[in-house]
Amino acid sequence: MTNDYVEPFITYGYLVNQRIEFGDILGVTGGFRSDYSSAFGGGSKPFTFPRGDAYVRLSEINFWKNSAIANAIPEFKLRAAYGAAGIQPKPFDRYVTLSTKVLGNSNAFYFDPNQNNPGLNVEVSKELEIGSDMTFNLGKNGNWLNDVRLSATYWKRTTDNAIGNVDAAPSSGSGTLKTNAFSLGSHGIQASLNLSVYKSRGFSWNMTTNFGKQTSQINSVVGDQEIVVISNAGSTNYVLRAGEKIGQLYGFKMLHDLNEKKPDGSLFIPQSEQSKYTLASNGYVVDKATKFPYVTPDKYSFGDPNPKFNMSFINDFTFKNFLTFSFQIDWVNGSHLYNQTKEWMYRDGIHADYAKSFSIDGQPGAWTAFYRGVYAAVQRNGTKDYFYENASFARLRNISVALDFAKMTKLPAFKRLQLVLSGRNLVTITKYTGMDPEISSGSVNSAWDRGTDHSTMPNFKSYQATLNFGF
Repeated sequence: MTNDYVEPFITYGYLVNQRIEFGDILGVTGGFRSDYSSAFGGGSKPFTFPRGDAYVRLSEINFWKNSAIANAIPEFKLRAAYGAAGIQPKPFDRYVTLSTKVLGNSNAFYFDPNQNNPGLNVEVSKELEIGSDMTFNLGKNGNWLNDVRLSATYWKRTTDNAIGNVDAAPSSGSGTLKTNAFSLGSHGIQASLNLSVYKSRGFSWNMTTNFGKQTSQINSVVGDQEIVVISNAGSTNYVLRAGEKIGQLYGFKMLHDLNEKKPDGSLFIPQSEQSKYTLASNGYVVDKATKFPYVTPDKYSFGDPNPKFNMSFINDFTFKNFLTFSFQIDWVNGSHLYNQTKEWMYRDGIHADYAKSFSIDGQPGAWTAFYRGVYAAVQRNGTKDYFYENASFARLRNISVALDFAKMTKLPAFKRLQLVLSGRNLVTITKYTGMDPEISSGSVNSAWDRGTDHSTMPNFKSYQATLNFGF
């Protein structure tokens, strides 16, 4: 006979919220929530999280409404919001596994080597947003630009007491300890511009432009430790250090100049050894005898893989209420990917680059030793900047055209007979040599291992035809 063991885990709490408004001019909201957990240890006491938001519409105040500026900017709103929230540890992260099977003594207990922590605190996330919404009348009631709307927001987010595994003291008998290991921070800007570019009785053109820019970093690590994280970029793990960008990779560098210098100012290749090397026509320093590329013995930062900014351009055109045409172009600038898929193809000698010819010391050829060396030099499958590529791109995300035959020809019995032809991901402009510059897989379910193309399935091109009809 078997018995099922059930251990209940309950979170509960209360919420208080109050909102005050003064006409259409001003609004303020404030409140908090307090959460409890049924778990013992760090979850047995309440955690209280405040929140609040406020706005003021300057354009609704008389001094604005009665001035000439109201004709050009009929709407101007300032807003701000702040909030905090908590994430409880997993139900059994605070429970420590015990065993009675120690030296045959049924009364003895010991900690499981994969040690949890009864003192785990809640992860706390805080976010501040400050923004503005504006409407402009640039067309002076004409056909062009008579409705322009701009929204912009600056946001800042922190996460304190983030849970992770750190090295435990050898005397504890555990390899690692689950604890509130680090704090994270991120900030960015989001903006949206909506334009009624042109509008007449028979034709309209609307456009939306979205802009986003953000960065994330590790603010602190408990005890100033370095937390090792598994990466799918090369075969090397990397560490989380305070003050560094999330997703930043470290690896070996390949030289593009015989006189290239280390960060301390000394030469990578001493003058006495430079005669052994040459700069190949593909731009890399190569050993004349072995045809292997020169790879630095030490590792260096590759920089932040995240994009400098993202933009989207969305356009919609309508002609006489029966023909519509729309498209969206996405632009991601300054992103990078580690092409792990390419590195493994170099390992197996099956990449198309193996057939590319270039010159070493004046001798042309498809130098297999070079490509093999890119993979094997210093460390096999080591993380090397050769595979760290610019992944900026512009992509035709969506395009569609719709024709309503019922409105065009006034077909009897039909109120609508619309044919829609559309496509997605049809054109991509990029220098990235992998299958898709947009996809980043990294390690499974990892919040840290970013910017790695790990045999990732690309976005598919798709085509669709749709018929909509109504009577």
